[in-house]
Amino acid sequence: MVKYPYLYSNYTNVLLKGAECLPKMYLERRRLTHEDVRRIVTGSVELIREAQLELNLPLGTHIIETRDRLGEGDCFADSLEMIRGCQYGMDFGCFTPPSTIILDRDLPFSDKPMEIPELASTLSLYTAVHEVLHADDWVGGDKLQRLTRDHMLREHRDKLVKALAFIKDEGTECIKTVAELANLNATHYVDMVTHFRSFVALRYAEAPKLDMIWDKLSINFFPPNLLTMIEVEKGTEYVFSLFTERAGSYCLIDAFEEYESIGKRSAQAYTV
Repeated sequence: MVKYPYLYSNYTNVLLKGAECLPKMYLERRRLTHEDVRRIVTGSVELIREAQLELNLPLGTHIIETRDRLGEGDCFADSLEMIRGCQYGMDFGCFTPPSTIILDRDLPFSDKPMEIPELASTLSLYTAVHEVLHADDWVGGDKLQRLTRDHMLREHRDKLVKALAFIKDEGTECIKTVAELANLNATHYVDMVTHFRSFVALRYAEAPKLDMIWDKLSINFFPPNLLTMIEVEKGTEYVFSLFTERAGSYCLIDAFEEYESIGKRSAQAYTV
């Protein structure tokens, strides 16, 4: 059986040669086991630590404590049905507080029917990094979530009121109050930020086919590539400042407005 590596940077070779406790990290064309997930999560933590140090960016500000918690927790390979019912779930994985990460056991086949094994490999690592970063946020008390929710209630209440009225007119009963809507929007914003941090970590690792994953995410209702578009205009450190120094003064609405202003300036420059 042909094996495909799922970690792809110079750091990986050093990690695997220097850490005897880690088996060679390969992704086979078979369903993931619980032990596979443990290895992927361990590698993801090390990737985040290294990228954070080398790039001098706050990818996972509590990563040491997060590593220790996850080391004592559970790592499972399970079905998509189980994953999609989790609080911190994405398409192929989820984090369940305080210390459990679940990955879709069929991730090694996630490139089907395209037959691009590098895509399945990178998506496996991307998913694990994404969930480790959710765990890191939880260790930090979900600070960005709380501050963003409060910011929306304080600065964008009028927009939330209008949105809630529209939702009710559509006959949807799942969101009943402005506070619930603010919390939902804050959750979407935090997930967008987590996708961006994951992307930066895997970009550092030079993971193949990462652009295909990022392009796929662009069709989401709250596309995380909004942040990479802002990054192109204003730089990586500026984007990270939005959810560090400016946490509690920025949200999805602000991101859309900033993206639109960049687009308008670009259009004006092109027209001139």
